[in-house]
Amino acid sequence: MSQHSAQDKTEEASSQKLRKAREEGQIARSKELSSAGLLLIGGLAMQWMVPSFGLFFAELMKQPQRFNWQGPRDPQMMIHWTADALIGMLWVLLPLFGLLALLLVLLGAVPGGMVLVWKKLMPSGEKLNPLKGLKRMFSTHSLMELLKSLLKVLLIGGTLALMLEHQWPTLMMMNRMPPQAAMEQALRILSQAFILLGSVQMLIAVLDVPYQRWSLNKQLKMTKQEVKDEHKNSEGRPEIKARIRQVQGMLARARIEQRVPQADVIIVNPTHYAVAIKYDPERANAPYVIAKGVDSMAERIREVAGQHGKMVMSLPELTRAIYYSTRVDQEVPAGLYTAVAYVLNHVLQLRAYEAGKGKRPNPLAPLHVPPELRQPER
Repeated sequence: MSQHSAQDKTEEASSQKLRKAREEGQIARSKELSSAGLLLIGGLAMQWMVPSFGLFFAELMKQPQRFNWQGPRDPQMMIHWTADALIGMLWVLLPLFGLLALLLVLLGAVPGGMVLVWKKLMPSGEKLNPLKGLKRMFSTHSLMELLKSLLKVLLIGGTLALMLEHQWPTLMMMNRMPPQAAMEQALRILSQAFILLGSVQMLIAVLDVPYQRWSLNKQLKMTKQEVKDEHKNSEGRPEIKARIRQVQGMLARARIEQRVPQADVIIVNPTHYAVAIKYDPERANAPYVIAKGVDSMAERIREVAGQHGKMVMSLPELTRAIYYSTRVDQEVPAGLYTAVAYVLNHVLQLRAYEAGKGKRPNPLAPLHVPPELRQPER
């Protein structure tokens, strides 16, 4: 099956696809931002350390003057002097190298965050495929990288040329300076070059960072069919099903807490089923169900009804018939109108009796449930 074209990918990447892409190392990265940060902070650090650098290199340049006539002919002495020079250089440069290494790690995590993907370090046949290589070579991404490289050459080359022109008189005078002063001046010029180049690189990074994000989002876009397939596959996963059931249960409990206090009567199985019924002539032509539940939900309906003083009546056959034949917010079937009307009338008589406004009603007579609506006991 052929790959989907870019024109077909009109949908934004789902959270699942974004998470998978991140796990595989597909993150918006900007090499320009890392380079700019290293140059800027490295240049600033070098300026701060100029006195230490200058003193060390000046001392290093004086070493040949301290050789005696035996020094160049004594291998042990030469090794000793060379080792001292290297160790001294290491101690001087160690803070700078440590800072740059830390920056390399931190800047590498911007803007996509730090992710270590071992898969990226493994050899891949796809990377060695010449057809894939040609496709990448003539892609839009490669064209943008080429334009970016040309922009870098122009900006950085122009910056270096202007700086060299500005510093040329100073460079020509350095051969007349003492060794330490000349070395410090050279390091200052070098640090200024780093800072200037870092500033230019940062300008390029300001354009590159949003482009990298846009390019990745475009690459990860999905077709409508991919979205449907992913949704279908996600719903089939056990953890997704469990989460859906959990959310449905939470919504059902919230509906029970809200609806049951509005009911005129609660009829129960009494153990397994519970149905909350309301009659409002302004809303419907017949009594309708405002909440129903089975097992734990039925128990919760009974609890909420008790908390709000609602009438609960044990009518197993009628409860089962309404539970299976009527959805929430739906009127009860016409075949159950008479039975439900008797129940509601009995509730009104009981309320009047409890309020001292009527006589005690007779026990409710057996109610007729049409055979086609009857449900067996559990």
